[in-house]
Amino acid sequence: MYRILIVDDEKDERNVIRFLLNKYSVELDFEEAANGKEAMLQLMKHPVDILFTDVKMPFIGGIELATNAREMYPHLQIIFFSGHDDFDFIKKALSLRATNYILKPVKPTEFHNTITSVIETIKSQEKELEQREANTAFLKTHILYRLINKTPIDILSNEYPTIDFTFLNDYTWMILMEFEEAFFDRLPKEEDSYFFYRQIKEFIPYASFDFINLSSFQILLIFKGNRMNLKPRSIAAKIQKHVYSIYGVNCYLSVSKEVSSPTMIPIVYDELEQYLEERFFYTDTYIYPVDAVSKENNEYLEKDEHILQAIQTALQFVDSNNLRKNIDNLIKKYQTKQEISHINVRYLFSRLLQMLCQELPHYEKDFINKKVEEIYSCMHFYEIEEILIGVQNEVINKLEYKEKTPKHVINIVQQYIHEHYAEDLSLNLLAEQVYLSPGYLSEIFIQEAGCGINKYIKNIRMDSAKYHILTTNMKISDICTTVGYHNISYFVRSFREHFGSSPEKYRQMERKQKETF
Repeated sequence: MYRILIVDDEKDERNVIRFLLNKYSVELDFEEAANGKEAMLQLMKHPVDILFTDVKMPFIGGIELATNAREMYPHLQIIFFSGHDDFDFIKKALSLRATNYILKPVKPTEFHNTITSVIETIKSQEKELEQREANTAFLKTHILYRLINKTPIDILSNEYPTIDFTFLNDYTWMILMEFEEAFFDRLPKEEDSYFFYRQIKEFIPYASFDFINLSSFQILLIFKGNRMNLKPRSIAAKIQKHVYSIYGVNCYLSVSKEVSSPTMIPIVYDELEQYLEERFFYTDTYIYPVDAVSKENNEYLEKDEHILQAIQTALQFVDSNNLRKNIDNLIKKYQTKQEISHINVRYLFSRLLQMLCQELPHYEKDFINKKVEEIYSCMHFYEIEEILIGVQNEVINKLEYKEKTPKHVINIVQQYIHEHYAEDLSLNLLAEQVYLSPGYLSEIFIQEAGCGINKYIKNIRMDSAKYHILTTNMKISDICTTVGYHNISYFVRSFREHFGSSPEKYRQMERKQKETF
């Protein structure tokens, strides 16, 4: 709401103005002053939008008051009212760019028209000011965009002579944000990149920064103020967690060193892009460059992948003991680990939860998603542990039941074949692993696996041979021994029967097909 200051040494006159404002329901906050001196004291404390003042008053007259007020607030709207129809007063009022000059006694209609006109003028000026500020802000953003793309500052200053380029001195460091997908394209219509920028502003109100929308995948935040006081990596981590919690999308943030001068901005920006190239070497790492502690943590996290793989193997081959052991190891590992990002821990255990739920088909997708959301909402690690233990116990009960069935015996045999297919395998050897007679093992293997043991072994060996042929430059003779064959001719014949061509020809055809595409 706009504010009006009514100045007159006669209280009755001030009351008339108040009465008229109320009569016409003019939405203004109004204040009063009995003379120019009192009005000046009020103006020094806080600004007003409209000065409605008598001309002749004790201490400081209306003309002097308006002159001083105009110096303080150049866009102030001034209305004089006086009992003197004096040309000199009117001339002076016009020189002060007064909006109007009203004679006493004030005529209600004239007053209403004047106040309405003044309010419209204020609104119009605000719109013009907003437009000018928006245009200036747009030009500054455009200048920054061209600067990071290596347009020299002297060329930019010649192209935009109305812009004060000292604003570039305010920037002290930057964060480059990058998404794995076209993030800004997927936002609803009402949520553009500027909406996203305002969200971050609200989330870290203590930091002053501007932004450049580089693409639908990238946004650049350019910060002002002392870099070290703001703790850049901490801010980056908060932004990353905030984006994930709101949108469920991972973003990667590259934090710059200090920007010592405007000419350093494009150089530091290049460094930010180079830091993000490190993503190729790290998994589940969101803040770059990766410092020594983060590198240690990354190696720490990579060991988790081996544990998850062991859990997957235990599930595949119905091994409840190994499943329990590996889950226990993973939980104990994080019960006292404080340095690892909470996001990483939640992500790891949500993966484990989904892996376990695959063994429980009665769990619907919505239920699993709800459990994952619970993991991301946990305030303490023990809460994640409780969620997992419940699901784990269900899976182990199911595995223990399976272990009592013939299918479990076949799973053990299949696991042994997967681990030892490069060695000599025989029905007798496999039967010894599960304490069964060769004949009975052969019979139940066909029932459970749908093929004989020899065919199963051959399929495993052929799949491995195909993998080596397509992904390595190993000699065919070396592949032959790697997958458990001792006779190259027999291996080639077996491969041709399985895939329809010799190993060498198969390799050539696949490579030629890739080159065509």
